[in-house]
Amino acid sequence: MLSQPKLENGIFEDTYTTSFAQTGIHDVLTNKSLLSILENIAGRHSAYVHFTFSDISKYNLTWVLLNWKLKVLKRIKGEENIRIQTWGRIATRIFVLRDFKIYDEQGNLCVIATSKWCLVDTTKGKIAKIPDNIGEVYGGFNADSVFGIEDLPKLTEPTSSPIASDTYKIRRFDLDLNKHVHNLNYLNIAYELLPEDVYDGEELNNVEILYKRELKYGDVVKSYLYKDNDVYTVVLKSQDDSGLHSIIKLY
Repeated sequence: MLSQPKLENGIFEDTYTTSFAQTGIHDVLTNKSLLSILENIAGRHSAYVHFTFSDISKYNLTWVLLNWKLKVLKRIKGEENIRIQTWGRIATRIFVLRDFKIYDEQGNLCVIATSKWCLVDTTKGKIAKIPDNIGEVYGGFNADSVFGIEDLPKLTEPTSSPIASDTYKIRRFDLDLNKHVHNLNYLNIAYELLPEDVYDGEELNNVEILYKRELKYGDVVKSYLYKDNDVYTVVLKSQDDSGLHSIIKLY
C-alpha cells in the first residue's frame, strides 16, 4: 500500500507505482523513466515546502538543472510500488546538490543518483543567488552523499575521433515549461547515436549528463559519439560546432 509523503531529518520520502508505459524493450524501466521519476520527486519535495516553479515564478525565478549522475543497482519493472527518497545536500551561492535513492517493495536499494541545480532570473537570463535560508526552506539539508562525493565529476569532451555523428533540429515536443529542450530529451538524442547492438542490449546502468547551454525550438544540434572501452560519450554541439550544449556518458 502506498504511504503518505513525509519529511524527516531533511529527507523527503514518497511512494509511487510504476507503469508499463515507463518500460523499454526489456520490460524494465528505462533510464529516462527513472530520471523522470527522480525529477518529479524533487518537484514533490518543493511542493511539500511550497517552493515550486509556480511559487518562485512570481519572483522571476526558475530552477534549472546542471548535472545528473545516475547508477542503477537493480532494475525496476512496471506496476511496482517503489519508495523514493530525496534531500538537499550542499548549497553554495550559485547551486544546490540534491541526492536520491529508490527502493523496491522488498526494501532493496535499486537506484542512487545525485544532481546539481541553480536558480535562473528569467528576466535577465542569468544565474541568480541561492537564498541563504534554502536549507531551512526545504526542511533542513542532509550531508549523506549516495556516491560518497562532495561534487559531481566534471565531464569533458573526448580528445579521440568520434565513431558516429548526426544532426537534429529541435521540435516543439522537445520543449519544457521554460521553452528550452527538456533535460531528459537530451537522452533521446544521445540514444539515437548508439550502435544498434548496444541500443537493443541490456540497459546501461550508469548515466552522467552535463548541461552546458540550453537548446531552443528550431535550433540545429550536432551530436558526436565517442567510445572508450565500454563507455559511450555523446557530445551535443551547435550547428557550427562553436558552442557546447551537453555531454552525456553512458556505461
